[in-house]
Amino acid sequence: MSQINILQIAKMADKERENTMQGLFQQLLKMSDDQKLSALKSLIQEMATKASDDEYLNLCNTNLKLASALPDNTLKAFLKLRLQASAELPKDLHDRDIQFINKVLQSAEPSIRDKIMKNMPS
Repeated sequence: MSQINILQIAKMADKERENTMQGLFQQLLKMSDDQKLSALKSLIQEMATKASDDEYLNLCNTNLKLASALPDNTLKAFLKLRLQASAELPKDLHDRDIQFINKVLQSAEPSIRDKIMKNMPS
């Protein structure tokens, strides 16, 4: 997954970004947990260091929408790895990532927000 240009994806039109991210999700879900963690960590790090606020929000919105379509057990495992990947980044990058996740969750459609919150690791 290292050949992915996450910034290019973040700049795409909504539907194109959603389709591209759907493909990435499918690739990611086939990996081992260690590979998923590594891939997520590098994608989050690149976004946290290089993306504008709007690009970051666009990507977070798309990710939450796609993640909310996953079955609960898959979503729960994905969110756990996603948060772990963020937590392993330097504090400033982790803080920026969490700030955007929270911002997007607050503005998400209730059905998306409720499903994500229900499956968040405690």
